[in-house]
Amino acid sequence: MKMSGITFVVYNPPQLGLSYLAVMIAPNGEVVAVPFETPAEAENHNIESAAKTTHYAPASRRE
Repeated sequence: MKMSGITFVVYNPPQLGLSYLAVMIAPNGEVVAVPFETPAEAENHNIESAAKTTHYAPASRRE
């Protein structure tokens, strides 16, 4: 999902026992990753983050 130039993605754990990652990648390459127990929690985090990003983005940058 892309909003305001930021890409939001959920990464599956590379091995059993690790967390799912809700990842936000900014156009400048900055990355923020937040761990979650389930993919649904990670996806909900990204949806909420995208909504906040769109809400606060300048009107000219909203998609």
